[in-house]
Amino acid sequence: MNHDIEFNTPEQRSRYKSLLSKPLHPSRYLDSYFMNKLGIRDNAYRLLSNLGWVEMLRPMKGFENFTYEFLSSIAFTKDRLNFDNPDHRVSFRLMNIDYEMSLENFCLEMGFANAGFIHDSWNHDLKPEAYNPATFWTRITGLTHYNSRSNKASNIHNPVLRYLQRVMSCTIWGRKEVGTTRTDELFMLWAMLSNNPVNTCYYLLDYLASIGAKSNTRVEIMVGGIITFIARKFGVGEDNGINPIKGNNRLNIETLISMNFIKPHPSANIT
Repeated sequence: MNHDIEFNTPEQRSRYKSLLSKPLHPSRYLDSYFMNKLGIRDNAYRLLSNLGWVEMLRPMKGFENFTYEFLSSIAFTKDRLNFDNPDHRVSFRLMNIDYEMSLENFCLEMGFANAGFIHDSWNHDLKPEAYNPATFWTRITGLTHYNSRSNKASNIHNPVLRYLQRVMSCTIWGRKEVGTTRTDELFMLWAMLSNNPVNTCYYLLDYLASIGAKSNTRVEIMVGGIITFIARKFGVGEDNGINPIKGNNRLNIETLISMNFIKPHPSANIT
């Protein structure tokens, strides 16, 4: 099986074979019914709209062929030499068509601004001076100890922020182990709350390229829905999708309980 993918290079074929060994899980999206039940729906969408993420985080199916082809071919090259006007570039394949462009043009196709903060940028103009991860972590958890590798998402007090962190960890930074808060996710929560722009496409491509390049068989893939969103933006419809990625793609109450993210009160009615 090669999912009707035509490979340009031996490296792409090798990456594809490696990806086949990794489990595929659906991206898990916002569940409007559940959010409305908890009374967090309006605030959650308001914060997402601050970053322009509402459309991107509408539930979408992932497909094996889109996912494998995109991840086996994506390359994101960061220009670290041209400090004032870097020419970051991306290349990938969808439906056996090669795409190669600047980050700016990718953002244009995706409908995102080619602007905004990048918290770990080497360009100081793009780093938000007001953002301090340790201070912000204390603000949303009450904890004074900050460890970027082990910050538990369950320590976030506000249910809206706690839910949005889980959404990000199951879509944009899709991963199976979602108990901790990535530094990127923490930064995005800060940006949502402070209504500061971020360069969404930079973060999106950086993570997807890292997944495609990993040969570690322990990696599990949960970004199929996000790749479908990219495919849509480049004119590839779901009717071209082969083998939908099976499973529940909503972060509903049952899913969050199974993740041990929340514990219902014994007398609570959660239906």
